[in-house]
Amino acid sequence: MSRPERLPLAVVILTLNEERHLPDCLASVRDLGRQLLVVDSGSTDRTVEIALAAGAEVVTHRFVDFPSQRNAALELVREPWVLFVDADERVSAGLAEEIRRALPLADETVAGFWIPTQNWMWGKWIRGGGWWPDEHLRLLRVGRARYRPEVAVHEVVELDGEARHLRAPLVHINYESRGEFVRKQLRYARLVARTLVQQGKRPRRRTFLGQPLREFWRRFVALRGYRDGLDGAFLAATLACATLVTWVLVAREIRRQARRRAGGVPELADPPTLDVSVVIVSYRSRALLGECLDSVRASLAASGLAGEVVVVENGSPDGTAELVRERYPWVLLVVNAENRGFAAAANQGMRLARGRVIVLLNPDTRVVGDALGRLVRFLERHPTVGVAGPRLRFPDGRTQPSRRRFPTLLTGFLESTLVQDYWRANRVLARYYVADRSEDELQEVDWLVGACLAIRREALRSVGLLDERFFLYSEEVEWFWRLRRAGWRVVYLPDAEVVHVEGASSEPESAFRQVAFDTAKVQLYRRLHGPLAAELLRAFLLATYLVRLGRESAKWLLGHKRSLRWRRMVRDWHALRSLLRPAVVRSWASRQ
Repeated sequence: MSRPERLPLAVVILTLNEERHLPDCLASVRDLGRQLLVVDSGSTDRTVEIALAAGAEVVTHRFVDFPSQRNAALELVREPWVLFVDADERVSAGLAEEIRRALPLADETVAGFWIPTQNWMWGKWIRGGGWWPDEHLRLLRVGRARYRPEVAVHEVVELDGEARHLRAPLVHINYESRGEFVRKQLRYARLVARTLVQQGKRPRRRTFLGQPLREFWRRFVALRGYRDGLDGAFLAATLACATLVTWVLVAREIRRQARRRAGGVPELADPPTLDVSVVIVSYRSRALLGECLDSVRASLAASGLAGEVVVVENGSPDGTAELVRERYPWVLLVVNAENRGFAAAANQGMRLARGRVIVLLNPDTRVVGDALGRLVRFLERHPTVGVAGPRLRFPDGRTQPSRRRFPTLLTGFLESTLVQDYWRANRVLARYYVADRSEDELQEVDWLVGACLAIRREALRSVGLLDERFFLYSEEVEWFWRLRRAGWRVVYLPDAEVVHVEGASSEPESAFRQVAFDTAKVQLYRRLHGPLAAELLRAFLLATYLVRLGRESAKWLLGHKRSLRWRRMVRDWHALRSLLRPAVVRSWASRQ
């Protein structure tokens, strides 16, 4: 029996590590269209090998979100029609035949077709609760359809023309376990809560009971979830609980914002009137700040952005404020009488910012080309991304490591400690520094080094400003932890570049820098891992100072580089005496 003629159709499959599902998906569409395109996001399993063996055209495209990925795939289609199929979906024989009949009959008014989805969960076809027929616009006329970039969950197609309905199903091998379903609904709850807060929604007391009950009634009764028996009851109850969680998260965020207002903390400038605000906290940075400001102004001009620059001078004794007043009158300057710490000073600047995007920039940096424009435009195109950060480079051109995963319990006992001095090549730190991924690849990360960070105003509103209990260091890690918990994504953008002279502003006080760094690390562990973990880390770090002090003292007694050894002995003695208490760090800073 001869194979049917292939249609003027491209079948597009988005993949990431789909070696288990992909073979059956490919088999279901093998003879359907003239173009079979797999858009992969960097699979590390046999996905690409399987696709190539099946005769598919494989393109690797950096993943940011699903709307962006699907729109990128549309640009690669060479046929007049496109059918999007996920790797865990199968085109049924009936659907393939119906598509063969429908396309030749579609006139120019038709721009797409709705296709029902047959959802299978833990081996069972779910028929009630809105799961059948679960229609999606999947068959699209190329050039007449586009995915809305601001809708990251359950993507929405903008269609230029009429949409018709097909009857045969697309088979979806959906959740394989009930636990997987629960975890995903909780992730969705965080995203929905964030959106509701941004829209100004406010729950009433009856919301916490009425909305979950309404969702359960809708799913189980109105949409006949009872047809699926206990499974229908489980699905409806889970979605009702997710609704409750959503409104609890909304209420918690509203209370948090109210506490901030009651405490006299000004809100962000509203409404935003500029594209971008660049906020620079300066402390003893006179020698480098001028070059930084010149590069910012040039980047704003090259990018065509409407922007402003806010410099918060944090009590420096080096005449930085006078430099800014004399040479850069276009800068909004805030002068503190004393060093308030980075987090507090950065918050001062961000409260004054009028941009839709706020860029926190260190004074020891130089913005390269239109890096600011690249960061701002990326955030505009990807509304689920809360923060984007550039590639950082050392002055000699080498890439400066800036991507991080959140620290595990073990990370704090290794990173920047005596242990790392003697054991640099270990898996814990390799994972922490994201050594398993290329620094040339656009990628989603847990957090980024804070030398240059572009954050959208909506994300800042949803999680709040930096925690001012952190005087110096680790404040950005805690901030990113809140952002990620709130559902915002963090992306490293290597096409935007910034030169960073690392540690220049704090280098003169090496003992202070050591104490501030480790004190902040203990504070961070209290926030992320609890008080017990924090106190264990504190004891460990103090013990390492004692060991270092003994080592440096022995070398001093032996006459080895006595000037260097003495400076290190003083540093370790001060660190040991501080007991890594935040009050000591603030007191020390006030005497500088």
